[in-house]
Amino acid sequence: MTGHTRLYHRGSTYYHRAAVPLDIQDTYGKLEETFSLTTKDKSEALLRVRVEAVRVDKLFAKHRQELTEAKPSVSKPALDELSPDQIARAKQAYLHHLLDEDEEVRLDGFYDPEEPSEEPSYDPQPTFEERQADVANMDEVTHANLARGKRDAFFLSEAEEVLTWDGIEL
Repeated sequence: MTGHTRLYHRGSTYYHRAAVPLDIQDTYGKLEETFSLTTKDKSEALLRVRVEAVRVDKLFAKHRQELTEAKPSVSKPALDELSPDQIARAKQAYLHHLLDEDEEVRLDGFYDPEEPSEEPSYDPQPTFEERQADVANMDEVTHANLARGKRDAFFLSEAEEVLTWDGIEL
């Protein structure tokens, strides 16, 4: 059975993954459209990825059309600071994003060395305890940086990205 260029396998679940075309990357808000096809069966995944590929291509076309129809707008001056409402909106959007990411990880499942029925995976899959340790380590580093007034490059880039998302656009 042949594959599909947008089909990829992570853990035991199949995903759709499409790079955003270069001509709309600057305005689209992300670099790729990636999401779970919610199946572990390859033949079912091939059917679903074809449907989703058409849907995502229509999203790209719609975005291009909206760009064409949009009137040139006067660029807004840079903000010196954000209002409490703007901060709350950005925070809420980012927390939803983190919850979605966490849900994907949990849906993929964790490796359990004590479960004999699990087949070994070629994709690295952490145990639940390893995932907990990673989160705890990230929290520790983040708290230490915050206490010292240090800015982490990762979180700065995350903040810059969030401020470009739909509904935020600052």
